[in-house]
Amino acid sequence: MSDSSKRLLSTLMVLGAQSPERALAIEELAGRMGVGSQEVESELKRLVDAGYARMVRQPGTSKVYLTGTGIITASSTYS
Repeated sequence: MSDSSKRLLSTLMVLGAQSPERALAIEELAGRMGVGSQEVESELKRLVDAGYARMVRQPGTSKVYLTGTGIITASSTYS
């Protein structure tokens, strides 16, 4: 897993995006990380494809949250 993926997983974990109800907008996530939305979207595609995160599509925005696997993986970076 790339450092960018690890950073994104960690950020989602720290910000509490661990359920559909607590999902974060991609734009907000990008702002918190200090990177562009396109960079976050590109990395999120990899995480979603690998089963670490899920997207919630809403009118006008997309949000993301960690799956159980994503939570475990993000938590393991702290041990």
